[in-house]
Amino acid sequence: MANLMAENLNKNLNPTHDMKNKFSNGPIGNEPFVERASHQLGERVGAMASDLADGTAESLRRSRDYVKSNPAQGVAIAAAAGLITGSLLTLAMRRRRA
Repeated sequence: MANLMAENLNKNLNPTHDMKNKFSNGPIGNEPFVERASHQLGERVGAMASDLADGTAESLRRSRDYVKSNPAQGVAIAAAAGLITGSLLTLAMRRRRA
């Protein structure tokens, strides 16, 4: 009885021991839980980055095709975007100096 009470007391006074076992002994063999979780997170981030790269490449392809089929309009859009960007940067720099 005293031995059982001592074990319970040790378990309650040392909760890190229980957490250590949870993280070091995962349900899949001896592979640590944190290692599995970081691997899964890495796979998800990699998939998201790949999807973003694919979407960007597709947008770039469509933009090039549009400019090839409408060169005058493409130049006009680029000029307008440059003027707007330059104006915004000029305003931001003036406010920063003041």
